Amino acid sequence: MSLPLRFPRPTRVAASLALIASLAAATPPASAFCGFYVGKADAKLFNEASQVILVRDGNRTVIGMRNDFQGELMDFALVVPVPVVLQKDQNHVGDPKIV
Repeated sequence: MSLPLRFPRPTRVAASLALIASLAAATPPASAFCGFYVGKADAKLFNEASQVILVRDGNRTVIGMRNDFQGELMDFALVVPVPVVLQKDQNHVGDPKIV
């Protein structure tokens, strides 16, 4: 009868950290967009990349978005779900250099 193989505690911790590090290194970057484009049925809408900045301060959340949208701007909308109805003065066009 063989006894179970037991590693000293530091070796188990090091092995666990090595496993976590290898899994984190193998994980692909997240690809997500917090919204969607809406246009006419025959509209050609393109977006290669979107950059989003999310900042929280207490119960206030600010979302900064930069999109490289290409297409006709007539009958076009960018829909971003938010938990409350925004007022006109809560929407701002910022400096693209910030993102």
